[in-house]
Amino acid sequence: MARQRIVRNPIRRDAGEVKRYRTWMRVLPTLIGVLTLILIIAYVISVLYMKYGAFTVAVSKLDNLDYKLTLSDSQSFETKTSRLNAEISKIVTNIDGATLPDYLDNIDGEHNGENYVAYTFYCKNLGSETVNYTHELYIANMTKGIEEAARILFYVNGEPTLYAYPRTDGTDGPEPGTEPFMSTTTITKNEVRNFKPNDVTKYTVVIYLEGNDPQCVDKILGGEFKVDMAINVLNPGGDEPSAQEIMREDIDLRPWIIAAVILLLLIVLSLIWYRIRKKKKVTFEK
Repeated sequence: MARQRIVRNPIRRDAGEVKRYRTWMRVLPTLIGVLTLILIIAYVISVLYMKYGAFTVAVSKLDNLDYKLTLSDSQSFETKTSRLNAEISKIVTNIDGATLPDYLDNIDGEHNGENYVAYTFYCKNLGSETVNYTHELYIANMTKGIEEAARILFYVNGEPTLYAYPRTDGTDGPEPGTEPFMSTTTITKNEVRNFKPNDVTKYTVVIYLEGNDPQCVDKILGGEFKVDMAINVLNPGGDEPSAQEIMREDIDLRPWIIAAVILLLLIVLSLIWYRIRKKKKVTFEK
């Protein structure tokens, strides 16, 4: 008659294994919570960075790929994207705009000075159809009335225009040598027509505080000023989205979704590994 005998790994768990299992079960929820919190914090930081810490330019997206614009901060378009973010958040003091260098439109990408910020980039038609589009430069954030002393020097294909907040001292007309903002939040908005396939438009945005402006006073110290730009391909018969809508639609959630999936897979694999390790093997012999 065959005799059943457990030859190794008794089926009863010892105290050490029970302790390890309970410890793992206590640690696992905490680990999941911490990793999830890290993802949430990273996402919030990225959103705040978009809102407060950078100059952002984005292109609206259409389902029809025949109408496709792309952006790059190099003339060679080594990298193409629908969204550019320049790390140009910095502390500046007021300057005389007449002292700005004359090469501001000759350097690609980010090229800040001591008391101004500057960014040069390009927009190209990668589609197969000629399109019309608008570019809108607008104020994304402003505090302490700093916008009243701000100047935005905007180059389009080498042609500069200096924009300033409308006068607030009761005097008619714009600030000397400037064009007034279109509104309290929109700096300028213009249409580019007959933009053919492979056509390129070059842009440079320069931002500084004009020390000769009567509104450049102590009350604006510590103020924040952020400018963004939205490029919208005009869709015949379609509604034109606002600049803010273009910014929101272009936020890429794919990296966060991928990170969440990887986190979930790691947790599942950890559970499987632990279950395999604690599984008992029972053998029989005659």
